[in-house]
Amino acid sequence: MPHIENFSNLVNIKETIVNPNGWQPNIIIEYGTTIEMSPQCFWRVKGTTHTFVIPIIRLDYISAGDYSTHFTLVLETFREDYIKWKEEGFITQWSQEYKNQFSKYII
Repeated sequence: MPHIENFSNLVNIKETIVNPNGWQPNIIIEYGTTIEMSPQCFWRVKGTTHTFVIPIIRLDYISAGDYSTHFTLVLETFREDYIKWKEEGFITQWSQEYKNQFSKYII
């Protein structure tokens, strides 16, 4: 189900461009972090409200500081799920929300 985070609660908000397979070119990713003992990275495709989240320590470990690679891999996996929901006819309310948010980005 779509998760929504208020980006005004985040710090160090940045943008980067990624080009995941099966997506429109030059997808802009907005991302920022929380100020906590265990900081998290919240990120989303610009123009959507669905927010992905990952602990910073995990993100740094798996990406070696190259966040764009992580964002790209997650979006490629997300696209595979999206295609399954599309084939099923977006039968649930939450899958309809994903359709509404991502149909113009996913090829």
